[in-house]
Amino acid sequence: MLNQADFRSPQRRPVFPEQADDAHPRCREMAEAMRELFSVGGGVRSKDLIGAGFTWAEIAEFSDAAAKLAYDASVRHLTSRPDLLADIIEKARAPLPNRPPLPRDTKETQALLVAWGAYCAARASLALDPWPGQRERCLTLLSRYLNQLPIWQANRTTVVLAVEQTLPQVSQ
Repeated sequence: MLNQADFRSPQRRPVFPEQADDAHPRCREMAEAMRELFSVGGGVRSKDLIGAGFTWAEIAEFSDAAAKLAYDASVRHLTSRPDLLADIIEKARAPLPNRPPLPRDTKETQALLVAWGAYCAARASLALDPWPGQRERCLTLLSRYLNQLPIWQANRTTVVLAVEQTLPQVSQ
């Protein structure tokens, strides 16, 4: 019988990417070259890529994926972090209708925006015309908004007490 070890080549096969987000090393080089060419000349042509050392076969194979990689690398993706308890208190003390406090695992829904908008309107009217009923209305609307959020009752109480200290003291 033949020994299989005699037929093995010392040369190793190239490792190709297994996952869709892994790119071929030459594709990554092309993406970087595309970014540089675009920043210098405002566009990328096949002639420019050939001048950068890529073959027609590489351009045909990798140009679309490299363009996507170049775009993803040049565009900054921003995501907002969830609000912590201190952020919720700060946003409730100085409410803005377009910046509701949203802790982790909270999606911005229409009901939340309406409840937050009602609280913001009550705070604005308290600033214009402070009277005891309006102050209590603000605290009630804030409590109603906080009850819709997935936070502990102790945290809700902390937020309401912190906001209550900043509201104007009104006597009858």
